[in-house]
Amino acid sequence: MHDLYRANPGAEAHIDALMRLKITPDRPITLFVRIKGKKGIRELRAVLDMGSDYSIIPLQDAVKLGSIEFWNPDPEPDELTEAVTTACSIEGYEIVLDEVSVADAVAKNVKALAYDIPRAAGVEAVLGLSFLKNFRTTLDYGKGYLTIEPF
Repeated sequence: MHDLYRANPGAEAHIDALMRLKITPDRPITLFVRIKGKKGIRELRAVLDMGSDYSIIPLQDAVKLGSIEFWNPDPEPDELTEAVTTACSIEGYEIVLDEVSVADAVAKNVKALAYDIPRAAGVEAVLGLSFLKNFRTTLDYGKGYLTIEPF
């Protein structure tokens, strides 16, 4: 398990880092994300994927959050959006999440895909570039840290 903590707990005037995560170079970077939608909040275990265009959440969570009101169980090709991840290319429903947060790093109106990630992946969601583009993100394998900071 990774050591997740707030870089400046209680600091309001100046925040140097919103999040700092201890990482292990030979393991995927996993963390908990908090997702806010029109109808509620969900916390999901996610993998960080800097090669994914979109953040990805399960279809059932997109429905519970109110990001999708109706979906076709047998969709037409024009109803889906293609996304490239580090591992593969997938097709899902493009949605907009009201807020996505990791520790003190909060992004609003984040484009995402609703797609059911196989359980064998060991995570429920993917945190991709649609979230990370809102921050200065540093991956320092030498020191063993991922840091998310404001621009």
